[in-house]
Parts: sequence; structure tokens; C-alpha cells
Amino acid sequence: MRKSIKRIVSAFVATVSAATLALTAFAADYFTAPIAPANSHQTSSVTTSELKETVATTAKGETVTVTVSSVKTLSITSSVIKALDKADSVLKIEAPKAEIEIDASTITKVRKVDLSMKIYSSAKRAVVDMRSKKDFGCEVKITLTNCKMSAEKLAKAHVYCDGEDLGPVELNEDGLPVITVTKGGKYEIK
Repeated sequence: MRKSIKRIVSAFVATVSAATLALTAFAADYFTAPIAPANSHQTSSVTTSELKETVATTAKGETVTVTVSSVKTLSITSSVIKALDKADSVLKIEAPKAEIEIDASTITKVRKVDLSMKIYSSAKRAVVDMRSKKDFGCEVKITLTNCKMSAEKLAKAHVYCDGEDLGPVELNEDGLPVITVTKGGKYEIK
């Protein structure tokens, strides 16, 4: 009986260890996300190096569109930001609750940009809670595509960063709230 329990515990520990190593390897250097050129509907899975190459070969002023399934863990390496800056292009990330854009014209310092965040919304407020509190070295435009606030509420809403009032919220042509940030933090629209 003891040997069976030891074997079960050993198998469980081995499985957890393998999963942890796989996640660590993924987070260390692989940004796996489908990518769709601005004029195409085809997608394919790419690594960080492939994303960097795609950005580097994009025509000046063009948009590279990447689709991700989640923004809970989302980092853009400094090499991708450098390639974006050199190509003078726009990186657009489409996620289930938001669209995120980095325009090369706003890059002031090439560095890793940690865009890991939680996004949630109710009838009274919308929140973008970023894991990072650091300066990004560029402007990051976040459009909340799944905002549950009414048009009337959004028309009067302000954006707050860690409690500080940043002014009225910007709305795009579809009436969706857009916040432009240069650093991490907790952003609330209310």
C-alpha cells in the first residue's frame, strides 16, 4: 500500500515539474500567438524571433496584427520593440476583451514591455489592472472592446490611474473607451 502511494505521489510531482518547466521555457523566450498580416485573414503560430522578423520586414507605416487568446501573461521583448522602431510600423494585438496598439512613432526607449493585465468591466466601471508598474518607453493604446458601461455613463466617465484623475475617457468612432498609457498601473474608467 505504501509503495502505491509513493508511486502516485512521485508521478504527480513529476507531472507538476514537467508542466512548470514547460511554462518557464514558454515564458522565457517564446511569444506564441497567431499573427495575421493587415491585409490577410490567415493566421499562423509564431515565436518571438518570428514576430521580430515579421515586424522587421513589414513595410514602413504598415500594421502587424497579432491575435492572442489572453492578456494575463503578455510581454513584448525589447528585440521586437527595436524591430518595430526600426521598421517604423504599428504592432496591433487583438485579445478577447481589448485591442492593444504600439505605434513606433511613440517609442522613446527600447525595452521589454510587460503588457500582462487583467481586464474586467461592469455597468459602473471598467478596469485595466496591469502587472507592471514600470515605464514602457512608448505609448500603448488600449481599446476596451468588451466594455459593459452604457454610452451615457461613458460620456461622463473619467480615467483614473492608481486613484489619480487623468481626465475624461477618450471614445473611438464605435463608442468604445480608449486609454493611452506610458506606464503600468491600475487604470479605472468610472
